[in-house]
Amino acid sequence: MGNWRINPAFLGMDEMKRQKVEDLFDALNGRNLNEALPVITNWNLQLKQENIQFTNEENELLSEIFLQELPPEQMKQFELLKSFMKK
Repeated sequence: MGNWRINPAFLGMDEMKRQKVEDLFDALNGRNLNEALPVITNWNLQLKQENIQFTNEENELLSEIFLQELPPEQMKQFELLKSFMKK
C-alpha cells in the first residue's frame, strides 16, 4: 500500500489534503467494499464541512489507490459504482 505515498500527484497535494488521504486509507485498511463505503461517505461529509476540495487529478489518484487495495471481484463492483457516479 505504500507506493501511492511517493506518487507526484500525492506529494503535490496540500499538507492537509495529504493527511486527510492518509487518514482515510488508514481507516479503510482491511475493509471490504461494503465496509468501506460508509467510511468514504463519512470522510466526504467531513471534507465538505471543512470546505476541502480535491482536483480532478487528485480524485483520480484517490480512485487508483482505492482500486489497488481491492480484491479483483470487488474491483469490478467499484468500477460499476464509479460509472454510475459519473452520470
